[in-house]
Amino acid sequence: MTQRASDLLAEVADRLSNDATESGLVAAEAVRAIEPDVLRDFNGGGSPDGLARTASGFLQALFRSLRLDASIPWPEYYSQAREFARRYAEKGVPLESLMEGLAVFRRTVVARVTEGLEDSPYADEVLLLAQSRLGAVVEQLNSNFIRGYLDFTESKHRARQTELHGLYHIASALGRSLDVNEIAEVGLRETLKVLGLQAGAVWIREGARLKLAKTIGMQPGEEEEFAQTGGSSTSRVVETSTGPAESRVDRVAGEWSAIRAELRTKGVLLGAMTVATRLPRTFEPSDLEFVAAVADHIAVSLDRARQHTKEARTDYLTGLANRPEFERAIDRAVASAERHKRRLALMMIDLDNLKEINDTYGHHVGDEAIRVLAAELQRAVRATDTCGRLGGDEFGVAMPDADERDAREVGIRVREALEHLNRTAKLPVPVEFSIGITAWRSGLDWQAMYQSADKALYVDKRRRHAAKKRLGDTRVKTSPS
Repeated sequence: MTQRASDLLAEVADRLSNDATESGLVAAEAVRAIEPDVLRDFNGGGSPDGLARTASGFLQALFRSLRLDASIPWPEYYSQAREFARRYAEKGVPLESLMEGLAVFRRTVVARVTEGLEDSPYADEVLLLAQSRLGAVVEQLNSNFIRGYLDFTESKHRARQTELHGLYHIASALGRSLDVNEIAEVGLRETLKVLGLQAGAVWIREGARLKLAKTIGMQPGEEEEFAQTGGSSTSRVVETSTGPAESRVDRVAGEWSAIRAELRTKGVLLGAMTVATRLPRTFEPSDLEFVAAVADHIAVSLDRARQHTKEARTDYLTGLANRPEFERAIDRAVASAERHKRRLALMMIDLDNLKEINDTYGHHVGDEAIRVLAAELQRAVRATDTCGRLGGDEFGVAMPDADERDAREVGIRVREALEHLNRTAKLPVPVEFSIGITAWRSGLDWQAMYQSADKALYVDKRRRHAAKKRLGDTRVKTSPS
């Protein structure tokens, strides 16, 4: 490459950079026509004059870059390109659109350089040199565009990870609590933490009204701006989330930037929650979806807590879970098995001779037989299993992460323990039972599992009855006449 070509390119670059206004206007209009979203966030607020000034300034820098000795703050341009790209990615503008917008400026520079060379004998050599120097700059800008989009992708990934961890902690904490105020506090505190907000409030329904249950970061009276029972002249609903959540979620704008959620389950309003900040904040759809998921968790927990106040969870005679509690446990176990593709076994147990014991020895002896069976059953299972007395002489065991073989081993241990008690005469009457076992399969709900185990229980009961009858007949035939 000759020095003459380099000097000639420097002259053309100086001339074009000193008069870049018209070229900038043409380039801006071309970008607006091809990719209208690209220039929207540049200085000037998107006005024609502002876009033309921005385009002219950028084009002037590109013209100057054709000189080897040009002093241009390219690191600043590269940082701006990376930040602009991140903002475009956030607004859903494709990366290709940004690159195409830059290509318009590159083509404009090449076209103006070509015009400036006219009939110069060095035209081809100068143009090749210009394209080489311009290509290095454009490559750096495109590289920073890509980095900006990767920054956005990484931040979104981190945000989703934070939300998933937050939901896990919320679900775990709420699953352990039956206290209404604790449920309100946990749900509110974790939501504020995940979304990085400062203030919030939860209301719980009592009768036909909503009663304030918990506030964080709010002064007295401020929470009424977002109370579900009344509106505020300083706030308005600007967006409502849509999706699978049952709880309705609104984005509220005004003196506060807020998300307000109804806490609903089974079509019933149980409360409301608002999380907010006075700082400028634009909530994304994913933020509304996260709050909706949290609201559903809180609503389900509130419903469970209220159900707990209406009925006892344990059987008075044995201390095992009663039927409603056992059904909730097996329902949760089936849902977990379906979600995580894990094993689950259900075992049903029935005392064989409770009616005879009650009729012969009295109900107090029958109650003792039930307590003995319950104690041995509880001793034989794992801490993660749920034992329940389903009524009368019927028991159930929900066994997560277990199959039919595991359940049979539990049944064997219980039977051996009772046989030992029967042999040592530590029971007033022999206690015997029949057993039915079924394993969960994809698509089965807990009712279907119950029916399958109950059928197996009935088969075992008939088999045991037939075996006892054969044994009795044999004894009669072999007895002395």
